[in-house]
Amino acid sequence: MKRKTTKLLSLLLSLVLIIALVPLGTFTVSAETDGKFNYKVNNGEATITGCTDPVGEITIPSSINGYPVTSIDYRAFADCNSLTTVIIPDSVTSIDNYAFYNCAGLTSITIPDSVTSIGFGAF
Repeated sequence: MKRKTTKLLSLLLSLVLIIALVPLGTFTVSAETDGKFNYKVNNGEATITGCTDPVGEITIPSSINGYPVTSIDYRAFADCNSLTTVIIPDSVTSIDNYAFYNCAGLTSITIPDSVTSIGFGAF
């Protein structure tokens, strides 16, 4: 009886492992840069993940390489002390947690009405 239980348990654990490794959906995420901004594309929308030279004033683009920019990612500009001004376009709907955390030099930010979600500690 013990041997049968061990085999059954092994089979069950193997099945659980196989199911856990099967993806539940298909989507594409790619990490890229357009020269000034780092971004990722997910389901046809771009998320800003950082900036190659976050100094002074920056304007987030409304699109990058044909993808609409809809969000600013977790810690995308965190600790960018030389960043003073940020202008966000109407295409952006969300600003993730800590996106501009600890930006001591940031004195002006333009947030459009299209932004409906601002994460914890974003500024």
